Amino acid sequence: MKTVKCKNCDASFSDELAYCPYCGTMNKRGAYKDFRAKISSMIDSILGLKEDVQRSVSRIILSSLFRSLIFVLVIAGLAFLVSRFSNVNYYNDKEYDQKAYDEIIWMDEHIDELNEAYEKGDYKAIKTLYYENTRAVSGWSHYPSYCLKSEYETIESETRFDQYQLQRMLYFLYFPEYITGRNGMNYVDRAEYEEMRSAVVSSLHSRGYTDEELETIYDKCSDSYGYINSSDLKEYVKEDGNGKL
Repeated sequence: MKTVKCKNCDASFSDELAYCPYCGTMNKRGAYKDFRAKISSMIDSILGLKEDVQRSVSRIILSSLFRSLIFVLVIAGLAFLVSRFSNVNYYNDKEYDQKAYDEIIWMDEHIDELNEAYEKGDYKAIKTLYYENTRAVSGWSHYPSYCLKSEYETIESETRFDQYQLQRMLYFLYFPEYITGRNGMNYVDRAEYEEMRSAVVSSLHSRGYTDEELETIYDKCSDSYGYINSSDLKEYVKEDGNGKL
C-alpha cells in the first residue's frame, strides 16, 4: 500500500484516502480515485437499468442511445470536476509551494543559530525562533529533543508542587510523545531521556510516591489516548516532609 504525506500536517496515510484522516486536507490522488470509483459505480447502475429497459424496447436502438448518453454525461462530469480541481488545487499548491520555499530559506538562514542555541542549552533563544517561524522549527531535527529538555528544565525549576506539576511529570514519565509530538521519541537520545526520567522519578519518590502508585495514578486519570485531566490529579497531590506543596 502506497502512502502519501499530508501537505498540511505532514502525517502519513494511504494514498487511497481522499482526505487526510488527521486534519481533513484533500489528497488529490485519493480524491481522483474515489471519483473514478463513484463514476464506475454510477455507470454500472445505469447499465443495470439499461438492461431492464432493453427487454421491452428495441435492443439495438436503445443500446446505442444509452451508450451515447452515458458517454456524454461522464465526459461532461469529468470536465466539470477537472476544471474545479485544477482551479482549487492550482492556488492551494501554489500557496503551499511558496510557504515551503519560504520555510527552507528561513531555516537555511537560522539553522546555525538554532544548533548553537541547542548545544548551549539556550532554550529561550530557541523558543523565540519557534514563535518567529513555527512550521520551520517544528521540522528541525533537534526539535523533539529540545521540547523534551525544555520541559525537563521547567519541571526541575518549578518550586510549587500541585496537580499541574504532577500532570507534567506523569506525561514526562509515561507519555513523552505528548511533549515531543507524534513519533518525536524516534529522534530523541534514549540514554539522555532515561537520565532525565530517573531524575523526575527520584523527585517524586522524595515526596513519597512509589513506582506502582505512579503507574496506578496515570492509569486511573488518563483516557484511552493517554491524555490526563489535571483536575483528576488533585486528590493525589502530596506534601513534602515539611508540609509544603
